[in-house]
Amino acid sequence: MHIFTNLKNFLYDNDNFIAIVNDKIYLYNISKILTLKDDIIIVYFNNKKVEIKGKKLVPIRSINKELEIKGIIESVKIYE
Repeated sequence: MHIFTNLKNFLYDNDNFIAIVNDKIYLYNISKILTLKDDIIIVYFNNKKVEIKGKKLVPIRSINKELEIKGIIESVKIYE
């Protein structure tokens, strides 16, 4: 189990996390939602801005600092 824990800590940044699976994107530890439209969503992490472009983008879950979006994801850009 020790190797698995080390690998998990190496792969996952506990401060910021983005996962894309099929037609959903999951963002962890966002600090602010700047733009929320059906073709573009822009959020802030600690010191990074994340821009998600696509079609039919709909937030399906938002709890505390987590956001899950469903839609046709065309691009994800991260700006520092």
